[in-house]
Amino acid sequence: MRKKLSIICMITCIAVLTCFLLAEQKSFANAPGSNKPIDISITFAGNTATEKSFAWITKSNEPAPAVVVVWETDSLPITFTGKSEILSGRRVNKVTATGLKPNTKYMYRCGDGNSANWSDTFTFVTGFDKEDGTTFSFLYMTDAQCATDQQFELWQKCAKHAYAAFPNAKFVAVTGDLTDRGSDEELWDKFFYYGRNLLSYVTVVPAIGNHETDMGPGYFEDHFFFSGNHAGLPDYVYSFDYGEAHFMVLSTEKKYSDFTSADQSVVDEAYQFLDSQLNWLRYEVTKSKKKWNIVLIHKAIYTNGKYVNSEATHFYRSKLAPVFDELSIDAVLQGHNHVFDRGFIYRGNPVFGLIPSQTAVNKEQGTLYLTNNTSGAKFYEIVKGFNNPLLLKSAQPHVQLYTGVTVSEPYIRFETYTVSDQGPDILYDTFTIYK
Repeated sequence: MRKKLSIICMITCIAVLTCFLLAEQKSFANAPGSNKPIDISITFAGNTATEKSFAWITKSNEPAPAVVVVWETDSLPITFTGKSEILSGRRVNKVTATGLKPNTKYMYRCGDGNSANWSDTFTFVTGFDKEDGTTFSFLYMTDAQCATDQQFELWQKCAKHAYAAFPNAKFVAVTGDLTDRGSDEELWDKFFYYGRNLLSYVTVVPAIGNHETDMGPGYFEDHFFFSGNHAGLPDYVYSFDYGEAHFMVLSTEKKYSDFTSADQSVVDEAYQFLDSQLNWLRYEVTKSKKKWNIVLIHKAIYTNGKYVNSEATHFYRSKLAPVFDELSIDAVLQGHNHVFDRGFIYRGNPVFGLIPSQTAVNKEQGTLYLTNNTSGAKFYEIVKGFNNPLLLKSAQPHVQLYTGVTVSEPYIRFETYTVSDQGPDILYDTFTIYK
């Protein structure tokens, strides 16, 4: 009898555990009408030391407040409210927390003020109070571009490995194509669900990609709260300071066909968008007092990947590269081509004297162009015969990559790793710029 009871108890426990696991697997997609927050993201607000912005989705189409509560250990919570809108049948919530202490770890949760609707509790860390001269690191990944759970599991693994390798990373830069279809809300739910152990804790710096604009940029804008741009540009064209570096995020998502359209109004709008960004970029670099200037874009302009010889690549290279040279941009972090590329280029030529085996440079002129493959499942093969002379290294390792970037006063170091299923991740490439 006792043995039979033990077997019954064991079967019951297994059934309960199975139900729990199934519920956990599906928890990325709350039922319609739910007020529980999902798709939580943290982004920079105006002051990286004292402000943070939050965005999240609830599957309810009923109006409700947007509330974030933050607190330090053994301190009273501080409540911040923001705005919520009903968009595409769900509620989009955005809140900025201000007046925070610099270089401080906070706990937080999101909701609508109702005790039944709080998110889990997560943490974040504010930036330095004295930014200049402080060494820090951040993560750079690109093109998860997932469409299935199996693919999202690869993104999850890459995010997990990257955060484990650089646990003190101050933010993660993602240069576009976060999901396969930007207008598919379920894919956004999965992107955040599978990346939650990174994205719920670390500030994200996303650049918009072509897969975010399949039906326009609206869904991309819904999932992140950008600090705003005062140059007549969309909020997803933005900048911020951190440590000794000034970061500028551009959009390369006007199609080449817009610039060559038979409709002159379409052409005018496309060029106005591009020219406004370039003028804004000049203004940003001119006003910045930081030593390093780093740009994030999606469409790689120097690459040996699939789109190496596309009209869009040639067009954007002709427009962007001369301005990057003019402003002496130190590094351009790219995406779109799903290969690994690294080049140090000035005026359309590799910087004189550099050789492929070289892993450091004392900068006088030139810009580092880096594309670190994919953080998902989709790989492109190297296209030979076009840009090989321009790039110090081009390869397709057929594995997910992530890059840890260390920024200090005398140098920036880029360390790219392959995600390994067995043993520690392997250092795939390293390059350091001294200035």
